[in-house]
Amino acid sequence: TVAYVHSPARWAWDRSMRADEADSWAGRRALDALSRVAINTERAAAPRITTIVANSHAVAQRIARRWGREAQVVHPPVDIDFYTPATEAREDYFLLPGRLVPYKRPDIAIRAAVRAGVPLVVAGDGREAAKCRSLADGGDVTFLGRVSDEELRTLYRRAKATLMPGEEDFGITPVEAMACGTPVIALGVGGAKDSVVENVTGSFINGADDEEVVRNFADTLAAFDGTRFDPAAIGRHAQTFSREAFRRNMADVVSRTVEHANP
Repeated sequence: TVAYVHSPARWAWDRSMRADEADSWAGRRALDALSRVAINTERAAAPRITTIVANSHAVAQRIARRWGREAQVVHPPVDIDFYTPATEAREDYFLLPGRLVPYKRPDIAIRAAVRAGVPLVVAGDGREAAKCRSLADGGDVTFLGRVSDEELRTLYRRAKATLMPGEEDFGITPVEAMACGTPVIALGVGGAKDSVVENVTGSFINGADDEEVVRNFADTLAAFDGTRFDPAAIGRHAQTFSREAFRRNMADVVSRTVEHANP
């Protein structure tokens, strides 16, 4: 068998990811119990898989740590035939796309934009929407809610840069942005390390805690110079995440697995 893994269940293995998911003692106990079931299920299934394929090197490391198994890496496919560069002029805003949920850390991007005094467009909705709007008070932040794929493509094409302030297993939105020739400013952990090339397709932000990360994001936004990045080079890099590349790489994994099973 070949398993393509987006991640061991992060909510189950990492207690901090469950911290905001229940408001009562009973709810927290129930989630803890469910997490133990999920962990035991994964531990029982992992040894029976012939070949494990991870969607990023960060996930492969997580698989090794949680399951004690080695994983090959094949990045997921992105629709680069739809998300393409255009002649539309860049506008004076940064873009935060995606669901407004805790693990994606939209609060960091909004706090940084307000601190830097730069325009931010938020394209997405979720249970953190009210909190995000309160954090934006006094800043130049526009909330569009959910947008269509066509609207998102236009936003990518016109933005100065796209922001990814949370840790993703891989992260599709940065590649969509890069396919449109737009640089990405991302937290320097997780799947972003597989997709963003420092100083070529974007920049990484790091910090010891939330306050330092917000400050470093803000400093980068305030000093951002889009002319440092070549849209054509960004778009070429995004081509490596095409559907064709995914099919080719997965076919190679399956072929080698079959050959090993039938020498």
